[in-house]
Amino acid sequence: MPTIQHFFQSENGAVTVDWVILTAALVGLGLAVMAVVSGGVEDLSGDVSVELASLDIGTMYDWGSGSALANGGWGDLDIFSPSQTAEGADTYAASVLGNHGGDYQAAYDELYNNALVMTYANGESIDDFGAFEALAAADGATINTGSNMTYAEMHAAYSANGSL
Repeated sequence: MPTIQHFFQSENGAVTVDWVILTAALVGLGLAVMAVVSGGVEDLSGDVSVELASLDIGTMYDWGSGSALANGGWGDLDIFSPSQTAEGADTYAASVLGNHGGDYQAAYDELYNNALVMTYANGESIDDFGAFEALAAADGATINTGSNMTYAEMHAAYSANGSL
């Protein structure tokens, strides 16, 4: 029959005790790191919230008639694509800019080339280019357009010929 002395000298279960201690130490370390980092993360999220709330993206389009793009820089221009919406054009232009990490020149080049080859049918590529041109103007971005056509010029050529 085992005695108390035998119980204290037995090494059975020692590994379990080690793992319990190690796990408790890791949980304590995780809580300590969280306590140190949480204040900074909270401050940063507050700063981001304030910055986003202070942005005024303005209104790029006036879609009151349902078919005209009223833009102070380019006049009232019809939307070509029957499936195009202000939200769709704005979202797509912003997503192309985001895909290029905020590089307006790279986004301009992509959307201009898409419009030239009519990547999307029924003039939608031209509509997307117009949305980006309005976005860039609203943001005050400087873009090297070279001798490229403007949205208004593309719009006029497509209206007249059905192509660029």
